[in-house]
Amino acid sequence: MSPTRIPLPRLLVALGLGLATFLVVRPALAPPAGSGELVEVVVVARPVSGGATLVAADVQAARLPAGVLPDAEPAAAPVGHTARVDLIPGEVVLAARLGPRGLAALLPAGSRALAVPRAAGTPPLEPGHRADVLAGGRVVVPGASVLAVDDSGTTVAVPEPAAPSVAEAIAAGAVTLSLAG
Repeated sequence: MSPTRIPLPRLLVALGLGLATFLVVRPALAPPAGSGELVEVVVVARPVSGGATLVAADVQAARLPAGVLPDAEPAAAPVGHTARVDLIPGEVVLAARLGPRGLAALLPAGSRALAVPRAAGTPPLEPGHRADVLAGGRVVVPGASVLAVDDSGTTVAVPEPAAPSVAEAIAAGAVTLSLAG
């Protein structure tokens, strides 16, 4: 059996179309002009909600062209810091989008964090909820922000002026929390 011969004009047209396609697609495959050298940065690996503390599984290293990086300062070691805002996978982790480590990042200006021991009748609370702080049968701090919850109790943010009296009531065992709507 003899090989099939492709007529020369068809072969030239096919090669011309292939070259034209290559020339059109090639710029889309190249890095942006002036993107520069690759820089190692930390990017978000999975969705992170604002207020969450970053763990190792939330971030990963990536090498990106310097020219496509945001102007803001990237975070060098974000694990353990609190996300101030929601973070989406693939975005560069920026220092400005992170708060300090721990509860300090969640504490509103002018407030103090106080731990209220778990008491009988305390509703199931979660960080981000609002709770009324009750002492002596009355609301002493309405709508306190719940910062953290563990087996021993709930940490809430209370306005600075109310902190001493709430702390005294906590020490006396006279404080409870109610979920605020």
